[in-house]
Amino acid sequence: MNEWEPKIQELLDGTVDEFIVPKDDFLTVRSLLVDKGWLFEVVGEAKHGGVTIYRRNESGSAV
Repeated sequence: MNEWEPKIQELLDGTVDEFIVPKDDFLTVRSLLVDKGWLFEVVGEAKHGGVTIYRRNESGSAV
């Protein structure tokens, strides 16, 4: 199990509102989201310095 998988699951379950992914882990997290079919269940917001903040996609549709 990837170290990011539990964090994503917490987000999808509503346990947490968001989680922050550093630039170095972005591709790992994105690949995991694609592989698990979770890509459209979350929304990533890019911030300065390559940090991405992921939140649940409340609209339930592809963005």
